[in-house]
Amino acid sequence: MYYLGVDIGGMSIKCGLVDENGGIYSVKSVPTKAGDPQKIIEDIAALCKDVISSFNVTLDEVAACGIGVPGTIDAQKGVIRYANNINFSFVPIVKEFKKLIDIPTFIGNDANVAALGETVFGSAKGVKDVVFITLGTGVGTGIIVDGKMILGKNGAGAEGGHITLKINGEPCTCGRRGCFEAYASATALMRQTRAAMAKNSDSLLHQ
Repeated sequence: MYYLGVDIGGMSIKCGLVDENGGIYSVKSVPTKAGDPQKIIEDIAALCKDVISSFNVTLDEVAACGIGVPGTIDAQKGVIRYANNINFSFVPIVKEFKKLIDIPTFIGNDANVAALGETVFGSAKGVKDVVFITLGTGVGTGIIVDGKMILGKNGAGAEGGHITLKINGEPCTCGRRGCFEAYASATALMRQTRAAMAKNSDSLLHQ
């Protein structure tokens, strides 16, 4: 059987067709239309169908779909409680997705599921204690201790991207200031680069 793995990022949505041994057969992506939950869910479903058809597989051959989301997740209810980089708040993503593709569907924090994948198939295979950091539009962390995923209250126990690095520092999309994410993400790097260019108009980078 095959499985669909979906990653919702702040800039793009990626989908892969995989098997239980970690084999990857097809990968595609589309831009993320942040701020419009329904449109994002429709894009995910369309992307999944495109990935399936590109490998000449039928939906009956797909056992389940897993979706990684940047934010705090209620995995049991299939609800995104809060995802600041894509402006989601209490979105019943599993329910809405299954209206478009009716297969067993599961969600989790993107960094958590990335950490899980790394311990099953990647360089952390066989390791019981893992800290996995994702760098993209934001900064995510997945933490596994003694073989168990740290989830915490409302699934926010391992949100290392929102550890405060500097009191009253740079504003973060979560509403706070000085977060790790506000300094180390791709978004922060672009902001820092623009600021450096503005101060150095004669630089090669500015040109």
